[in-house]
Amino acid sequence: MNHIQAGRIFTACHSQDPTRIRIVRCEDGDRYVLVADADTGAHRRLILADKLHPAGITSSGQRRKSGYAPEDAPTATPQLAQVPAEAKDWFEGMPGRRFRVALPPRLLLLNSNQRLHHHKRADLTKVLRRAAWAACRGVPHLERAHIIGVLHPEDRQRRDPANWYPSFKACVDGLVDQGVLDDDDHTRVIGPDMRLGHVVSGSRLVLHVRELTAVEVAGDLRK
Repeated sequence: MNHIQAGRIFTACHSQDPTRIRIVRCEDGDRYVLVADADTGAHRRLILADKLHPAGITSSGQRRKSGYAPEDAPTATPQLAQVPAEAKDWFEGMPGRRFRVALPPRLLLLNSNQRLHHHKRADLTKVLRRAAWAACRGVPHLERAHIIGVLHPEDRQRRDPANWYPSFKACVDGLVDQGVLDDDDHTRVIGPDMRLGHVVSGSRLVLHVRELTAVEVAGDLRK
């Protein structure tokens, strides 16, 4: 198993599991591998080598739901690239390159109306931030951007998409973590402006990102 190497970091394949582990010791042919928490080095334990997959997707392109995959390996079928022509144009009539960052459906979302214990809120924030980090691989570095966050609900009930700002904020932080943006302060980002999209089974968040032109930077970000 060439993908299992001492020092390599693996992340949980399940989209709602924020666990990151580091390989401490491994030997060819061993059934078990010694791992520890990636960030702290604590909680050393043995796990089955079979749980350490070479990638977060199967040979058929399906996302794995169990085990771990290398942090630098694909975890989902890429959904990036320029916005397809048939998709709704949230930036109609505006200049600049555009990109679509779609998170996996069925993630637990943060809503400003929720009353959660701060540990639970921190865990959900970490999952969303991590999911956005993974989903925006391939988006180039942007000096400044306009971001529209679209909530695709699971039904047609009335909603105020602004209530999901904590979720969108975590996603934008994921873009910063990935290096798409240097920061998300007012000198670099307009938004996220929140919108309600079409119904999606399980609901999902999608970030529509537009690179700002030099003219817009001078006129909009400096107001």
